[in-house]
Amino acid sequence: MSDDPLACLTLDLENDWYFDDPEYDHLTFEYIDDYIEEMQRLDVPVTFFVVGKTIERYPEVIDKLDTELDSEFHLHSYQHDTSKSYDFRTEIRKGKEAFASHFGSEPTGYRAPQGNIAPAEFAILEDEGFDFDSSIFPSFRPGVYSNLDKPLAPYCPEGTDELVEVPIAATPGTRILVCQSYLKLLGRPYLTYLKYAPLPDPLVFNTHLQDFYETDSHDRLSQPKQSIMKRNLDGSLELFADAVERLRSRGYEFGTMTDVIEAHSPSCVELVYDSTEVGSRESPDPVSQQHDHLSTTNDD
Repeated sequence: MSDDPLACLTLDLENDWYFDDPEYDHLTFEYIDDYIEEMQRLDVPVTFFVVGKTIERYPEVIDKLDTELDSEFHLHSYQHDTSKSYDFRTEIRKGKEAFASHFGSEPTGYRAPQGNIAPAEFAILEDEGFDFDSSIFPSFRPGVYSNLDKPLAPYCPEGTDELVEVPIAATPGTRILVCQSYLKLLGRPYLTYLKYAPLPDPLVFNTHLQDFYETDSHDRLSQPKQSIMKRNLDGSLELFADAVERLRSRGYEFGTMTDVIEAHSPSCVELVYDSTEVGSRESPDPVSQQHDHLSTTNDD
């Protein structure tokens, strides 16, 4: 990789809204060919965080993404149980087994459902052989996470020796997340914000298939989440394409999570948090945004 700032497109590959109902099982997979065509057109690599059960149910879809896109795969839990009513180590081991059974090797990266990872779980990930985690949204979502004190750059979580946490992107100062759910909700004004706002390096941009494609699953969502998730959905792919070009215009090169780790892995001696949030891509910021009302966006 060059010395240019690095952006990484990630997609959490899971059942749509994790409905446990055969009639609503991975409905967005109907659009896999369209998704592949769009990523090829944009010429961007994709890093997939895939649920173990999704690998078991749809190995042919995993293979199609693997062969037709510049991509890599990591683990996104075994069952995507957002209640966390399970033993974490057991969940991780079941996920690793499903992953290794398909790919022939164990995953090196992990992302927790909804970014909901407890401090003690980082050490378990390290003990289970993971090199990195990318679960932390360095922002605030009521009842799910409060990470305003977390670094924006890769760091080593407390209690680990070598595991690296690579946070999902948020803008310094405002801590507004840089991801498709926010882009879709806020629309064109958010693209303007990305033109001027300081941005992190690396920049991990999170997406889901349900951020791009509407299915019957959207109609099962309760309000106000349903209205939020449907907002600008018909133009979501166009907004995404514009965001990719906006990042390129600001000098970003696109790579995988492996590229991010190789370029930005910290020395895991201690976690150092710089409250000034240096290391971002500074640019004049005329846009003032409030985002307390965005707490129901899809960062699952």
